[in-house]
Amino acid sequence: MIDRIKRLEALFLEEINTLITKMSANGQIGGFLTITAVKLTKDLTSAKVYFSVFGSPEDRKKTQDALNLLRKEIGAHLRGRLHLKRIPSFSFEYDDTPEKAARVESIFQIIEKEKEENGK
Repeated sequence: MIDRIKRLEALFLEEINTLITKMSANGQIGGFLTITAVKLTKDLTSAKVYFSVFGSPEDRKKTQDALNLLRKEIGAHLRGRLHLKRIPSFSFEYDDTPEKAARVESIFQIIEKEKEENGK
């Protein structure tokens, strides 16, 4: 069952990315949006879709609102495109991993700079 969940997560990630790209081109969703992951529940009834947005916190909020408004449309599109018994209900959550990674990287740079200054 775990392999099936992983395969479905990968399938939904690919399909949602494709659909979001089309919606962005049509102007339905603004900003530079990336779907980073999809996590399905074990019973396959719901899925969390994680996304990141390049821009301000205001852009992030607008994008999340737009995704929440379009989630039924996304589900309907996937229902017509994929031949599955059930399509889960989707919820969208902001993925702050890129921000955390940037913070860790800046800390490493500070440490490296301090090492160079103390080593001289």
